Amino acid sequence: MDAFLRALQGGQLPAGTRAELDARFGGAVTDELIAAGLLIRGKAATTYPCPNLGSACPRTVVANPGDDAFPFVAIPSDVTHCCDAVRLTAEDLATWTTSRARLVDIVSGVFRVRGPANLREPAFPHAHRLGRAHWGGLEREVLLCTNLNGPAVAHLLARKAQQLATLVIAHARTRFTSPEIDQHFASGEVVVVFLENELELVSGQVTRRDVLMVRDSVTPYGAAPFCVLIDASGHRTLDAAGYQAFVARAASDLDLFLDLTSPINAGRHPTGRRENGKYIEESLTAVQAAAYAELMTCGRPVRAPELRALRGVNNPEKFIEAARVALDMKLGRYDWRSTKLLRGDSPAAKRYCFRPPEGLRWALLQPIDTRG
Repeated sequence: MDAFLRALQGGQLPAGTRAELDARFGGAVTDELIAAGLLIRGKAATTYPCPNLGSACPRTVVANPGDDAFPFVAIPSDVTHCCDAVRLTAEDLATWTTSRARLVDIVSGVFRVRGPANLREPAFPHAHRLGRAHWGGLEREVLLCTNLNGPAVAHLLARKAQQLATLVIAHARTRFTSPEIDQHFASGEVVVVFLENELELVSGQVTRRDVLMVRDSVTPYGAAPFCVLIDASGHRTLDAAGYQAFVARAASDLDLFLDLTSPINAGRHPTGRRENGKYIEESLTAVQAAAYAELMTCGRPVRAPELRALRGVNNPEKFIEAARVALDMKLGRYDWRSTKLLRGDSPAAKRYCFRPPEGLRWALLQPIDTRG
């Protein structure tokens, strides 16, 4: 699929006869693209490619009366005669073209984008709005950018300067892709992701490549999602089997873990933290868990009363601090590994921020309906 995505970068929509597409992507990949609906039937070809790439070809297709097996024939130019005529069936002349609507539908499904998409009015040259989605702890506008060359970098830098939370989805890198993309947009308010790094095509199904855990944790596109996995790489869905497999590996793979999906005793939610090399399992009340989950996903320092889960409760800071004990590791009197405390002019002004150190393996599991 990578070759197909690279062919899309720049705004070109791959199309051609089956012979042309097989030569470009390979027959097996072309089969997969057709099964996934990414290639759909087009009009019958009126020309047929020259095997010698002659400058006056391709060959012109004309009717071949009297030959029921090969009702068409492709004839070379009278000027060059660089190749031979070839008899063709109707299927030989069938063309396939890329369905941008299907691609957008798949991308929106995989990245949980809430539309509608607008493919008519560009946000800037070669960039179209797909909708909004959560990514990297922020609610972002999602753009599909078909060409990152030219003015795109300047437009993205302007968005970054304005702190406009944006997820930019590009098809693939090319030799013209600016190194500024990695320099400026690997993280932060404006993030660029490449579909060649995120997607794969297996048995006619587009799936999200797993970045942190094994592949069976990823929900195939079109499969029924069970929950949302949020971690340092962003958001993705798990099916029921993927959820079970993920939870089974939490003790060996994670340093901080909160599961809002399956309450245990008395409605409490399971947690896990790694402290001095040991994985410790505990649990939180529904309010404690919801408050800390909100802190993990809001992407900014926040006062405890500002969290939706704690509005109207007495002493809201105590809920955050109780959750912090179960999930985090204390480093000093006021210093915790992932839950940073920013003091203000008064006790009421203090803010909390989820800021895990680089390399810390953390994950939050949420039910589908909690991801608004």
